[in-house]
Amino acid sequence: YVNDAFGTAHRAHSSMVGVDLPQKVAGFCMKKELDYFAKALDNPQRPFLSILGGAKVSDKIQLINNMIDKVDEMIIGGGTLYTFLKVMDGMAVPCRTFLRVLGPDQEGCTSLP
Repeated sequence: YVNDAFGTAHRAHSSMVGVDLPQKVAGFCMKKELDYFAKALDNPQRPFLSILGGAKVSDKIQLINNMIDKVDEMIIGGGTLYTFLKVMDGMAVPCRTFLRVLGPDQEGCTSLP
């Protein structure tokens, strides 16, 4: 089995975990993406800008910690941004996002459209 889908390699999709073959390898496209990331992280061209987003902030914290000293600027958007706005500015955030990002504690969320 050869996996060339970088975007799904870290997910528990059936094509990742449902394949029961004795040999599994990363393909050439996967190697190319990993080489690109290694170059960007080990010896980046400057200025180096990181753009992060997504709803699951728990997955982003380690990434932010790993990137903060490597990048010149970091832009945080998407559902992750709501967590920062809530904690830093006390901003009302949508319950559906707050629940997805921070868990089942509904305190501090607002029923926004």
